[in-house]
Amino acid sequence: MKSTKQKKITKDFFNQVSGEWFGRTYDPAGKYLTFPGNKIRMEVALEEISRLGIKGRALDIGCGEGQLVIELLKKGINAEGIDIAEDMIKGAKDNLKKSKVRKNPDEVFRSIDLDRFKVSKQYDIATGLGLLEYLDTDKEFFSMVAPVVHNGGYVLAECRNKFFNLFSANQYTVKLKNELPELIKELNDSIKYSPVPPKKIPMTQLAVSSGISKFLSVAVKNREWLSNSVPHYTNYPPKMVRRQHTPQEIEASAKKYGFKLEYVVYWHPHPYPPVYGKNFPRIFNKISHLMNPLGRTPLGAWMCSSFIAVFRKR
Repeated sequence: MKSTKQKKITKDFFNQVSGEWFGRTYDPAGKYLTFPGNKIRMEVALEEISRLGIKGRALDIGCGEGQLVIELLKKGINAEGIDIAEDMIKGAKDNLKKSKVRKNPDEVFRSIDLDRFKVSKQYDIATGLGLLEYLDTDKEFFSMVAPVVHNGGYVLAECRNKFFNLFSANQYTVKLKNELPELIKELNDSIKYSPVPPKKIPMTQLAVSSGISKFLSVAVKNREWLSNSVPHYTNYPPKMVRRQHTPQEIEASAKKYGFKLEYVVYWHPHPYPPVYGKNFPRIFNKISHLMNPLGRTPLGAWMCSSFIAVFRKR
């Protein structure tokens, strides 16, 4: 990862928010005052790792405060994590000490840049969740993981979903107005990337709708759930670039380094365009969580703001 303004902005931001990041993105109280994005993303990643039957060694790149690494260690996977933000790594080491996992924090977590990470060993899986959007290019990620993942090993790479701009009806949609015809074409061609076929959407929708109905029957009578009061957190820097991808784009980038895209799991579905969430944020966030099973179907391409691409090294 070359020394760029983007890199410095990213590093400074995550050092700044290290104290609030867990509460902001994991919602430990379960109140849905914010969307527990990192928690749900971790759950999706763990589910796919389990489905694939992955064991052995794992490397989490951009590990933050180490939650995914610690969960993998608990499952018997020999996991390590690296991150550019020193304060995040400090938090990761503290979290490992507090867990029941008996591992040396200094051997599990390191603060290091991607371009400086060198190892003689190889891994069965590498994960990059909440990472690619902050890099200048996809090359920075795939050129780093290609030599450290053995043939037949996996990479889970999370991306912000460019297709979501067709649904969000906001400033991001306007920015991509010249790309919309091609984006719609790619969306229509994206069905092949989802592990659950279209014919199973109705059954998935039935289960999701049942859960939402039960929740709303209680929530609409509860003032706390109906409240639009939410905490205020540190804003992303205005000059921070947060890139988006389609599955086709990330597939093309990974192919250059010997990775084959197996499938895509979309996550963070939105029941309505984001602007409506401001009126009932807690209900909006909870419904979004309940809708997450739809992310394994092609519907996720349209209604989810992110996806995890599952690659295998050839």
